[in-house]
Amino acid sequence: MTFEHENGVDIMELQTKLGTLEIKEEEIIQFPVGILGFGDLKQYVVVRKEDSMFSFLQSVDEPDLAFVMIMPELVVDDYFVKLNPDEIDLLQIESPVDCCVFAIVTVPEDVAAMTVNLQAPIVINLKERLGAQIVITDGRYNTRHNLLAEMQKNEFLRRKQQLAQTEEEGAEVQESV
Repeated sequence: MTFEHENGVDIMELQTKLGTLEIKEEEIIQFPVGILGFGDLKQYVVVRKEDSMFSFLQSVDEPDLAFVMIMPELVVDDYFVKLNPDEIDLLQIESPVDCCVFAIVTVPEDVAAMTVNLQAPIVINLKERLGAQIVITDGRYNTRHNLLAEMQKNEFLRRKQQLAQTEEEGAEVQESV
């Protein structure tokens, strides 16, 4: 892997399934222990697509490998990851605001059967450019949530909560009159 120095910035061209990517050296995220099943691949870059809820985790080490990702809070409103002290040390996290969380999506031929792995999210420390796949073992999530069904359920629950709040506010107004 070589970088060309262009206008004071080190840039590398990477031929991928997503097309030709120009990657700045400072955009590369190091995964010290790799990703489950890909432990020997340590360098990735997040590729965001405009007007899409999906992003890609593109391997720099293996240009043919990219994971489709989504922010899990788009799927489950109250999604959260609790890191243990070893995970915090591995990612050198000083503050939660330095991190972002993604979930890997599996896209089969029938896109209605897309699943999202909420049990093993990708956590990235943006400040330190470090990432890891964290396995949640408390039973809240599994590796194959149907993406569309979860999003519909999440939207239903959000609307139900909004309706309850509106009714509650209406009752409070009536009581004060």
